[in-house]
Amino acid sequence: MKRMLVLATMVASLSLSLYADDAAAILRRVDQNRNPLNSFSVDVELTSLSGAKSQTSRFRVLGKDADKSLVEFTAPEGEKGKFLLMLRDGMWIYLPSASRPIRISPLQRLMGQASNGDVARTAFTVDYTPVSVTEEVLDGVPAWVLDLKAKSSGIAYDRVRLWVNRASSEPLRADFYVASGKLIKRALYREYGQMSGRRMLTLVEIDDLIRPGERTLMRYSNLSARDNADKLFTRDSLGKW
Repeated sequence: MKRMLVLATMVASLSLSLYADDAAAILRRVDQNRNPLNSFSVDVELTSLSGAKSQTSRFRVLGKDADKSLVEFTAPEGEKGKFLLMLRDGMWIYLPSASRPIRISPLQRLMGQASNGDVARTAFTVDYTPVSVTEEVLDGVPAWVLDLKAKSSGIAYDRVRLWVNRASSEPLRADFYVASGKLIKRALYREYGQMSGRRMLTLVEIDDLIRPGERTLMRYSNLSARDNADKLFTRDSLGKW
């Protein structure tokens, strides 16, 4: 009896390990569908919608090695000259009027429902570890549901629940939770198009679950490979290139 119990425990542990490996593989494929390039440039447009009001800002994001990002503010005119630098879970903003970059939180709002981290980071695997995976049908589409846990307390969201199309490994929806356990917003991955020679995510709709009716559209365009030098991703270089 004892031998059978030990064997059952070993099989259960092995199954959980394999399931965790499967979840990690799914998450890697999701990141490939969001951005397959190791060093890149991509344009991001944010449109904040609140009732009849709308506001649009544009940014150029330079990335390297999944955990280095530099965000240049390109529009409106009054925002030009500002930069965001993200290294792992550390983030700084450079303002032309300031003498040095200022440390800020990735969770801080950049515009509308989009946080600094939403724009600067294009890979889930850098910040999160998948802790479970289940199956569900979302709007008629068979999906994996990954429960992701932040790797450190400095990450923008403590937990993410991610729905992934089982056939294509494309993200369908993500629910974002803060450390208190509160669900604060939802991202719906709405559109895909051709960029850099392959099918890529081009539109995300972010819904504010604290203030219902407010949402932000995040559009990606002009993704291209670019050899970004390491020196770009330093605080000393902000505003000097």
